[in-house]
Amino acid sequence: MRSTHVDAPLHLFALVDGAFDEQCITAACEWPRMPRHSLYANTTLQEMGAAAPHLITAPTATIEQLGWLQKLFATCAGKPMLSIIASTLSAEALQRHLRPFLIARTPDSMEWPVRWGGTRVLPTLIATLTEDQRSHLLCPMYRWWSVQRDGALISWQGPAVPEPATAGFDQLPLSDAAFGSLVDVAEAEADAILANLYHTQPDVLHQHSPAQCHARVARHLALASANGIDAAGARQHFSVLALQLIDGFSQHPAMATLLQRTRQGADYQAQIAVLPSSFWEEATPTVPPAQNPTELP
Repeated sequence: MRSTHVDAPLHLFALVDGAFDEQCITAACEWPRMPRHSLYANTTLQEMGAAAPHLITAPTATIEQLGWLQKLFATCAGKPMLSIIASTLSAEALQRHLRPFLIARTPDSMEWPVRWGGTRVLPTLIATLTEDQRSHLLCPMYRWWSVQRDGALISWQGPAVPEPATAGFDQLPLSDAAFGSLVDVAEAEADAILANLYHTQPDVLHQHSPAQCHARVARHLALASANGIDAAGARQHFSVLALQLIDGFSQHPAMATLLQRTRQGADYQAQIAVLPSSFWEEATPTVPPAQNPTELP
């Protein structure tokens, strides 16, 4: 990289997703004296704190970088939370460059935090971008490395532009087609919904463990896909039901009728609005009580 871009600066970073293990961010001893920058700082997502994706600056001396990388991979212990970026930009400048990509907006005005730090979904996210969006994302980068599920490396090369232009958007525009390609990856959509709920409706996550929340959401997203519930807002609402109501709520006669109607093309929100009170009474856990979320967010 240095030989092909002799005059351009080169900065090396780890991008670590603290949502998988906040201790990897908060324990300063893991990366002694290495500066850290939250991608969510000074954004609407900043309250996620240590659970946000962070840029960790590498040592400048090449001889120290191998030990630094070894310590990072050992600390993350196989969790899909670590990728490596070589960029022309400093940490602060790269943070600003990535900011327009941190929240995606679908045509129905739903906003979705984008989990760039999660390596399970990173390849799908990059593939989902339009050519212009992908070119802009990668333009200040020499290369972005990640580890696939099988342990093999995958990477994306950029042109290493020293002073990239600003993006033409404040939030990443995500078309219905692009969102549809993401929801084909159940884990990616479940992660995105849970991250969004963590910021917007954290109370709905308190009834179950993180693993149980993910399993419930992923299972009911598959059910939503099979029954014609395709809009982003409707899918998130159905996921909230999966977290708030009893596990078998979808088998209740009223909900079964709703799913039959949405499968035939009926509007999900309209069907939710006319569910009988008996459904909410019978599908709501006795302890703790859940509110009837009859309106989409």
